[in-house]
Amino acid sequence: MYNILHFDEINSTSVYSHQHLEELQDFQVVSCDLQTQGHGQFERVWFSSNKNGGNIYISIILKPNNIEHLNELTRYVALIGAKTLEEYGLKPSFKYPNDILINGKKIAGFLAESEFLGTKLKGVIVGCGINLNLDENELKNINIPATSIYNETKKNVNKQEFLEAFLNNFKQDYDDFLNNGLKGEKLC
Repeated sequence: MYNILHFDEINSTSVYSHQHLEELQDFQVVSCDLQTQGHGQFERVWFSSNKNGGNIYISIILKPNNIEHLNELTRYVALIGAKTLEEYGLKPSFKYPNDILINGKKIAGFLAESEFLGTKLKGVIVGCGINLNLDENELKNINIPATSIYNETKKNVNKQEFLEAFLNNFKQDYDDFLNNGLKGEKLC
C-alpha cells in the first residue's frame, strides 16, 4: 500500500534520505530494523534495538507543492503519533516541540528537516522514532526517562501493524493539513 524502502540495518534513515532525496518520491518511507547512528533534535543520539519485535525507525519523504504550513509539520506528525498511540490504549502528552511522553517518559520523537534549492523546496524528511517493544533493560540505555508500548502494556506490538496504522493516520488528514494547517490544534 505504501512505498517503503526497508533496510535491516543502516546508519540512519534520515542520513540516507538526505543523500538520496532527489530520487526518492513524495510520501516514500525509508525504514529500518536497526540504526547505527540514529539521531533526534540537536543531533542527540537515538537508541536503536531490534529485540522483542522491533521499534519504528523511519523517515517519510514529503515533496508538497503547498508549503504555507511547513513550520507546523513537526507538530502535525506528533499529533498523528499521539493519535496512533491512543489506539494502543495509551494516554500521551507532549514535550514541545517534537516529543511524545507517556507518564512523563519519552516514547517517541519526530524531526522534520527541509531542504531547499534557493527558494524552491526540494523536499522534507520527517524522521520518526517510536519505542514499541523496548524492555526495561533496553530502556536503561537511554539517557533520559523513556518508555515503550511494551513497557506500559506488557504486550508486544506488531511493528508492521503499528507502522500501517501510523501511516494511515498521517495520510488521512495530510491534504487538509497542507491546505489549512493545524487549525488551532495545540500540543499541550
